[in-house]
Amino acid sequence: MWNQRSVDTFLGLPFNIASYGLLLEIIAKAVNMVPDELIGNLGDVHLYENHTEQAREQLRRELMPLPKLNINTEFWPYEGGSCGEGPLDAVAVFNGFTNDNFCKCLLEEDLQLYNYDPHPTLKAPLSN
Repeated sequence: MWNQRSVDTFLGLPFNIASYGLLLEIIAKAVNMVPDELIGNLGDVHLYENHTEQAREQLRRELMPLPKLNINTEFWPYEGGSCGEGPLDAVAVFNGFTNDNFCKCLLEEDLQLYNYDPHPTLKAPLSN
């Protein structure tokens, strides 16, 4: 579950859902589990007046098939600092990660999204 003090429903929330969803997938993969649900505890949820038409358009759109995500863990660190040895074990995986090596072991090319077919972009001005 993530907590968020305030959220711009049209411009911010889709990004928040995508980023926390990806984090959930990465952590689940690291501990050899299947993610179940993404829960957000959101406060001050608002839709700006100059985003209402875009929000209505978004709600009218048909759902697209969900894409598939593949996370390559071949070079993730394990207990003892080695990479790619032994089965995934939650404690060993997280003991092996440090602030220095996590980003080095998880690279952009380790994340592969298949069959992503989005609708055209809906643009809206940033409201302050």
